[in-house]
Amino acid sequence: MSDIRVRIAPSPTGFLHIGTARTALFNWLFARQHGGTFILRLEDTDAERSTDEYADAICDGLQWLGIDWDEGPAFGDVPEKGGYGPYRQAQRADLHRAEAQRLLDEGKAYKCFCTKDELDQLRERARAANRPMRDFNPWRDAAPAEVEAMGDAPYALRFRVPDGTFEIDDLIQGTVRTDSKELDDFVIVKPNGDPIFHLAVVVDDGLMKVSHVIRGDDHLSNTPRHVMLFEALGYPVPQFAHLPMVLTETGKKMSKRDLGADLLEWRRDGYLPETLINYIAFLGWNPGDDREVFTRDELVKEFSLERVSQSGARFDLKRVQHLNGVYIRRLAPEDLRDRLVPVLEAAGLDTLSKSPEWLASMAAICQEKIPTLNDVVGFVDFFFQEPAEYEEKAVKKHWRKAGALDKLETIRETVAAVEPFEHEALHDAYKAKAEEAGVGMGQFIHPTRLALTGKSVGPGLFELAELLGRETCLDRIARAIEYVQELGEAGQ
Repeated sequence: MSDIRVRIAPSPTGFLHIGTARTALFNWLFARQHGGTFILRLEDTDAERSTDEYADAICDGLQWLGIDWDEGPAFGDVPEKGGYGPYRQAQRADLHRAEAQRLLDEGKAYKCFCTKDELDQLRERARAANRPMRDFNPWRDAAPAEVEAMGDAPYALRFRVPDGTFEIDDLIQGTVRTDSKELDDFVIVKPNGDPIFHLAVVVDDGLMKVSHVIRGDDHLSNTPRHVMLFEALGYPVPQFAHLPMVLTETGKKMSKRDLGADLLEWRRDGYLPETLINYIAFLGWNPGDDREVFTRDELVKEFSLERVSQSGARFDLKRVQHLNGVYIRRLAPEDLRDRLVPVLEAAGLDTLSKSPEWLASMAAICQEKIPTLNDVVGFVDFFFQEPAEYEEKAVKKHWRKAGALDKLETIRETVAAVEPFEHEALHDAYKAKAEEAGVGMGQFIHPTRLALTGKSVGPGLFELAELLGRETCLDRIARAIEYVQELGEAGQ
């Protein structure tokens, strides 16, 4: 393994956002490309909003995508792994407090006893003078005796911002300069003793020896504070790379309420993880050519931070849908079968009554037509149960017309006689019958499909008929004949 160590540090206060998944993927690709270490760290210090349910959803989503972590918290049957744990931030609070105390002892932080009203007054004075609020904070340079005199009064611990200009060579955004005059002394420990984000994330990154911080550019404004803390604590400053935000199709920042924001919704809707990996890789990155479909190994080989854009990446639903069809068609029939079976079983269809080979054949004849895994249910339910009804529009078109009954009788005779009962022989028999009648094959295909499936669209007729078997086909055609006879008797 190299010295490259990167991390994803989501907060388990909600589902796995597609933007977080994109950040995780870019970190993972960077680590895998350089033989480095990918770390998962849960920032669960928001006790009121963080839940184990959300933590599990984040881990589940990453696993579904195939973004495996080399170090991280326990999840499911997998124990915590890595030598720099714990990997839940809430369990690291004592480390954060110890480092905060070190900053205080070294004079790099100070106790601020200002009340809320006093802080409001300081802000007004600073605003009026066009100077940072720290210039007016009486506790910044208070004598030890003054601090001692406050006894057990509540206080926040503030970082003492040093004078100077801070320069960050961001691997995506370029050089970012910040004058310390633009920053106030910021809180690192709340009056209740809880370390805040700025301190916790720096301590964790520092102690976990993170070499590169690859995160969303909404954190770019935090980076000067983090660099100050890295330097004050004596940690090596990692290289930063701030990714462009993921935007909606209208160009707005994607929120949790927007379509597509919840990564696991895509799984529930029948999309493949390969699709999402390929798609989110292109949210802000491009390979420099016109290729659009990549395997995971190809992404690892081709990915580079140098080709990540600075501008926001717009979400494109049609693009995701297109890619999903591409990836479904790329699967081996056995692989597609294994992904379809849980969907079919969840819909109450009895897949156990079919052999694995039969199910693979069924998957193969659907492969070209289903846009998502979930679409298979309405596409093949007739394989597992007789049609409960016939599609009314198709009945009107194919069965409520003169000669429909005779045509169905001809179809029954053809199906009964064809040998062997395989799709090629069925095709040839139908072709011969159509030529004999002087009509197109559709004149026989469409009424047959309606009889066998109850629908006007579906898998190839001859392939599905072969899978249904001759006996089932004849039974369903006989039932269709009775139905058409009843239509005639009813005067319809």
